[in-house]
Amino acid sequence: MHKAFLQNNDIKSIKSRLSHLLLHKLDLYLSDVQLSLDSVLDKRLVRTFYDLIVAILLHRHNSMGLLLSELGGYICGFAHAPAGTKRISNLLRSKKWTSTIIDNFLFNQTRKRLESLVKQGKRPLMLWDDSRLEKAESWFLEGLCSVESS
Repeated sequence: MHKAFLQNNDIKSIKSRLSHLLLHKLDLYLSDVQLSLDSVLDKRLVRTFYDLIVAILLHRHNSMGLLLSELGGYICGFAHAPAGTKRISNLLRSKKWTSTIIDNFLFNQTRKRLESLVKQGKRPLMLWDDSRLEKAESWFLEGLCSVESS
């Protein structure tokens, strides 16, 4: 999907240059996790992982979800959507990798960001999203009714 975009040199609009920059930055950002996945997965599955992230970023929508078959179409083109869906399925059910690779990647990225903020003399702040229905019997809400956080 994005390979065809990168090879299309006759489009010179600002939008295409910004998209190219976004894909380049995403490639730099995901390079560590791609190396980790490359050590345990086949390179085709690692490429599918990258294509899947790009498709999700480009086509996600707040009020509508993405179906697996739609993602398959975005990865391989809609004429070959079943093949793309099978690639994603093979990636997700592969027993050679676990979510800890992604967790470690995200933790390391967060740690690097915090260290850079401290070096700049800035105070890092973390947001706590506790958007769930609290139980009335929770000790933290003693004497209050259940409330739904937004």
